[in-house]
Amino acid sequence: MRYGVYRLMKIPPLHHQHGFTLIEMLIAIVVLAIGMLGMARMTVSTVSVHTATERLARASALLQDSMERIKQAGYGGATPGTVTDTYGSLSSYSTYGGTTFNYSSYKRVTSIVANTPATNMKTVTVTVSWQHDQQALSASTIMAQ
Repeated sequence: MRYGVYRLMKIPPLHHQHGFTLIEMLIAIVVLAIGMLGMARMTVSTVSVHTATERLARASALLQDSMERIKQAGYGGATPGTVTDTYGSLSSYSTYGGTTFNYSSYKRVTSIVANTPATNMKTVTVTVSWQHDQQALSASTIMAQ
């Protein structure tokens, strides 16, 4: 009879586990570190894309500004030749819309060629370069009399 009584009683466990083991903590830290490295790489990529986009937008503003000034001068005011605004000469330059930025790291070359592609026409080409001519943006238009 005693055997039956002991059999029905539950034997309590020797210890209860509270918290995490060292191995579980190391695995969690490794997984977290891998995730953080991915986030760091994504942040660097985002910053570099933002910088490139900002430089392209400023070059576009310089290009558009030059085109607008030539269009405002008209066919007679567009003197044939090439004008180069070198690196550093465009610092604190105010664009056609009145916005002032520091464009000292940009170079702008404006070229006007008379009688091309036909008589009484002028081809206007504006090229804006930055990063010491490693990057450039260019546009052309044709003016008629």
